[in-house]
Amino acid sequence: MKQTLSTWMSLLLVLTLCGCGGRGNSDLLEARLREQEDNIFALQRDLKESHQALETARHQTEAMQKQLVKASNGTLLPEQTKALYQVTGVKVNSLLTGGVDLDNQQGDELWTTLITPHDADGETVKLPADMELELVDLSQTGANRRVGIWNFNSQEVRSHWYSGFAGSGFRFELPWQRQPSNEDLTLVVRMKSQDGRIFNTQAPLKISQVDQPQKSKVAQASREQLTPVEPARISFEEQTGVVIEEDENPFEPIPTDDVQQEEAGDDSPFRVIQE
Repeated sequence: MKQTLSTWMSLLLVLTLCGCGGRGNSDLLEARLREQEDNIFALQRDLKESHQALETARHQTEAMQKQLVKASNGTLLPEQTKALYQVTGVKVNSLLTGGVDLDNQQGDELWTTLITPHDADGETVKLPADMELELVDLSQTGANRRVGIWNFNSQEVRSHWYSGFAGSGFRFELPWQRQPSNEDLTLVVRMKSQDGRIFNTQAPLKISQVDQPQKSKVAQASREQLTPVEPARISFEEQTGVVIEEDENPFEPIPTDDVQQEEAGDDSPFRVIQE
């Protein structure tokens, strides 16, 4: 509008300087002035309509904010309704996601993660929402694929807000529901905002496995099975010797009659040849 007014003043100045210029030039300048006036009126009309539309949108936004606060049962503050429309996604902070070791021994007893809602520019938006965290082991199949699943409503999520040097967001530190059998896991995040929108993301999660006592027992049992059996013991006991006395001389010649009887009843193929 200011530019239009300056143009108009420039034309008036030119007209004044021209003085008694030709009639044709004056008509041309007047036509241009009328055109500029029409443009000014159109711009003023559009500006007024824009103000009215903006005011209407402001009233509608306030009404929707009140409805959202009422529908959330107090879990959503009025100032957070503005942030509700800013959220366009959710991300996992990899620097604050992994296993947690409590006893300074081999293996992690807990796991932790930092979840951050963000806007279109990637900036953090502090907006509590319903969240579902699931840990899966992609190397497994069937029921063994899921390591655990945790659900939090928006009121519970609000209490997990964290802001530190490494990042800001909702931080969770949770125990295992089932001891993982693999060190490489995958975290799946599902966030549902108060207006019904659902945002999903996933990220790798690296842990250190805990030494399982069962493995030690199995190894011990295996070693017991491999222990050689004790050989049977042979008892050497002293027994009284039995002496057999023979009265007959083993070198005494056998009578002829006895030899003939033995030959008669002997079925041996070898016969004795008598001279």
